[in-house]
Amino acid sequence: MLGLLRLLRDLGGEADVARISEETGMHADEILPLLAFSEMMGFIYVEKGDAKLTKHGINFLRQGHMERAGYVREKLMELDVFSEILKELKKKGSLEKESVMEIIASKGGFCYCSNLEEEFNCLIHWGVYSGLIEYDREENLIRLGEIDAK
Repeated sequence: MLGLLRLLRDLGGEADVARISEETGMHADEILPLLAFSEMMGFIYVEKGDAKLTKHGINFLRQGHMERAGYVREKLMELDVFSEILKELKKKGSLEKESVMEIIASKGGFCYCSNLEEEFNCLIHWGVYSGLIEYDREENLIRLGEIDAK
């Protein structure tokens, strides 16, 4: 995502999806979930095939790692799917991968990926990045992260 935001900045703050595809060497089916997630986070908005960097996106690029993680954490906590997972984690202490996937499916998805496994991986990636959750790949268990998820 950071690469997408930097690319948009370098292209003057906006570009059409075809140009992004050309610049990154990625197919549209790979770019669209990234664009949708970036838009959900408030970093860009997409209109008539053009992705445009927002003030939040520009500020995100200027921030250091800790500030970026904090911003992502705040945005994730606003999402129904993540709120539900955090609520269940606080009750149970940990969740199995299958339980998290059921929550993702029941809430209509997470990051507009082509399948539930990719949605799960996206959620895990951003949840761990933000410090809200930890993921034990060997046991397929998700736990609350060290950051206090209020």
